[in-house]
Amino acid sequence: MYTLFKTWAEIDHEALRFNIQQIRNLVGPRVKILASVKAEGYGHGAVSVSRTALSAGAEWLGVSHVKEALELRSFFPNVPILILSSGMSGHTHLIVRNRLTPVVCSLEIARDLAAAALASGTIANIHVMLDTGMGRIGVWHENSLTFLKRISQIKGIRLEGLASHFAAADDQDSTFTDRQLNGFLKVSEEVREMGIDIPLHHIANSAALIHNRETHLDMVRPGIMLYGVYPDPRSRSLIDLKPVLSLKTRIAYLKTVEPGRTISYGLTYLVKKKTRVATLPIGYGDGFSRAHSSRGEVLIRGQRAPIIGIVTMDQIMVDVGNIDGVAVGDEAVLIGEQGAVRITAEEAAEKIGTISYEVLAQLGKRVSRVDKNRT
Repeated sequence: MYTLFKTWAEIDHEALRFNIQQIRNLVGPRVKILASVKAEGYGHGAVSVSRTALSAGAEWLGVSHVKEALELRSFFPNVPILILSSGMSGHTHLIVRNRLTPVVCSLEIARDLAAAALASGTIANIHVMLDTGMGRIGVWHENSLTFLKRISQIKGIRLEGLASHFAAADDQDSTFTDRQLNGFLKVSEEVREMGIDIPLHHIANSAALIHNRETHLDMVRPGIMLYGVYPDPRSRSLIDLKPVLSLKTRIAYLKTVEPGRTISYGLTYLVKKKTRVATLPIGYGDGFSRAHSSRGEVLIRGQRAPIIGIVTMDQIMVDVGNIDGVAVGDEAVLIGEQGAVRITAEEAAEKIGTISYEVLAQLGKRVSRVDKNRT
């Protein structure tokens, strides 16, 4: 099939379905699943990922901010969409008009939402975010009861959910995670004793979901595991996941390079023996980090080829001198498998000293997303 793009990400929607089924098997039929599709579905394409996730059994979608929520609302008019970050000042009318659900951690925003709802003749659903130790957004859980009581008394809003977020659920030492969970559960119980009914309690991210069933509560918020990436090495033995994204390009140019030549900017890579160098049309302008310079590898003809020299905005160079038969147009895999060899997002991240989340989420719009199951 003729295409205008030379670099693309194949999205395996059947793998995504499989991963959601694995989550459902773990949490059971009564726990709701919120699919975290912020940051363009962790780089996979938010709309297509959301469509598959919902058809596979997820009930909610989670995004970072109002803009992301509005983009999804146009495609999914009746699906609950939770906005997981703060920064909603000035946008409360949009939230109410589009029936979005924000996490709230200030009385000011709660009152603005209530005013917008009453002006529209409706009720705005909100979830209150407690800070149990993440230190990011949220009301400190130790001081939250008065806040929650005041929230429950504001006309025009409905306290639908109580949420928090783990800071270290992927650590083998669960001491801090247990402390966060216990703090959250303590507030939940005290609020219940106050006669305030909150239908949804949720705190579990991917790591907590896998490691601790007590965190499942009424709803879980899987993120990275949706996409077939493990939140920590221990998870591999506890749940089977399938990678959803493969990052691919094609060799655009080949040349023979003699010893003594240098490759790319800064003259950082010196060729020590005669070899063949392939140029690939992908760079940091596509979200392929400059940190891969002379560290990363790609797969060509089922073999590993090292990236040499500095990653440029639009192109990278790889040494293919030890691979027979290489030709312009050959497929190169940066994340994914080719033959019997695989480069995972986790491996790519480890080589450049970051995490798989960043490797995936930073992939840019120049990388076309292609449905693997329709190609």
